[in-house]
Amino acid sequence: MAMKTHISRRSEPKSMSDHMPVAKMSDIFKQLSDPSRLSVLHALWDRPLYVNQICAKTNLSQPNVSHHLAQLRSLGLVKMQKQGQKALYSISDSHVFTILTECQEHVEQGVRLD
Repeated sequence: MAMKTHISRRSEPKSMSDHMPVAKMSDIFKQLSDPSRLSVLHALWDRPLYVNQICAKTNLSQPNVSHHLAQLRSLGLVKMQKQGQKALYSISDSHVFTILTECQEHVEQGVRLD
């Protein structure tokens, strides 16, 4: 008989409400399914950056980065702060860090299908 291991979590998950915003959640996961968008978020992990800095960190073109930032911004995953002629981008809040961190930990632990 195979033993199942219990994976401990830092905190218990909140219970899902009866009215889960499935469509909005699906839109967020669709945006996060694009490797280029994940690389943009990864570039913003430590500090806010300008578009040219994100381009340098991701090796993506400026039009490509701008497109991905617009998509991420439309769902509230990143925010923009105008600074004169430039725009400074950052991850919008701690929820985005949590989603990405939990996903990374899940991948690093590996998925077991017992």
